[in-house]
Amino acid sequence: MAMRSQTLRVIGEQTMHCGGCENTVKFALKQLPGVQQVEASHGTQLIDLTFDTEKLNLERVRQELEWIGYKVAEVEDAQDANNQ
Repeated sequence: MAMRSQTLRVIGEQTMHCGGCENTVKFALKQLPGVQQVEASHGTQLIDLTFDTEKLNLERVRQELEWIGYKVAEVEDAQDANNQ
């Protein structure tokens, strides 16, 4: 297993605005093969994801999020996440 942790930020007009949105994101991503952990926050618009790169790639994650209505951008490091 080759594990990767990635933080994504929801961008665009459609944002997470409640706990239900967070749960929708978590449920959708947990259905993908290789996903180990997902956390989502409507307060920060951040999604923290840990996944197996042998089973899943970031493009597939992005496609799943777009299917449920969210556009995302990669956050390069934790400092970026805290400053935006």
